[in-house]
Amino acid sequence: MRIDLHMHSTFSDGLFTPTQLVEKADKKKLVAISLTDHDCLDGTHEAVSAGKEYGIEILSGVELSCEFKGRDLHILGYGVDPDHEEFQDMLRRFRDTREKRGLKIIEKLGKLGMSIDPDDVMAKSGPGALGRPHIAAVLFEKGHVRSPNEAFDRYIAEGGPAYVPKYKMAPPEAIQHIRRAGGLAFMAHPGIFLSDMDEMAALLEEGFDGVEVYHSKHDAEMVKGLIAIAEEKDLLISGGSDYHGFTNRDLPIGALDISYDLLQKINDRLAA
Repeated sequence: MRIDLHMHSTFSDGLFTPTQLVEKADKKKLVAISLTDHDCLDGTHEAVSAGKEYGIEILSGVELSCEFKGRDLHILGYGVDPDHEEFQDMLRRFRDTREKRGLKIIEKLGKLGMSIDPDDVMAKSGPGALGRPHIAAVLFEKGHVRSPNEAFDRYIAEGGPAYVPKYKMAPPEAIQHIRRAGGLAFMAHPGIFLSDMDEMAALLEEGFDGVEVYHSKHDAEMVKGLIAIAEEKDLLISGGSDYHGFTNRDLPIGALDISYDLLQKINDRLAA
């Protein structure tokens, strides 16, 4: 009864469609997953449909980009209504800023001698939000890099010569949007952004329902500390691979041993 509650599809910055992710989950014998695309819920219905075909439970999810004291902070929304009009309006505004960001990255790449056609990148993103993986894929296809990974490592990762920061909202705003859409707000992989456990504990009191404890970037000490905080503050626990599809960059779907018991508690809270 294993689950994976964090992964990304072609609707944001992943390499595989929601259906392909469900197929991968089925091969790993997972009983439930959550598609948590960045600032996008558009792949949810496809994932649910594929989940019914394969007998895999699908928890609706989204990952919102936020900022806390000048640092990145991501927030997972679980159980949000994918058809909630106000929430979708907010996500559309987010995607507009992502598209403008993508065009700025393409412009920077051109100045570095790596011209690519924005229309080719748009074709890669399809109906989903334009993301850096789509740019990396076109750079690779045009022969500017030897692999999409190299595109990130040398040019478009944070700190790279073609990197452009993305718009982020404040955590309380993200939490409010998630709640209004019927969901629960979880702090995503806090070990990546916050190393001070006291600061993390204080932030978790700002209306969060849970915290992502199990993640590929969390070592045993971080997991232990996060479990202690969650128990002390009566917070729910989640976890997932954060799979995007990149070879040698991501853990495979289902790589972490996460029990369905965690999802059952999330479902119980959503029902309540």
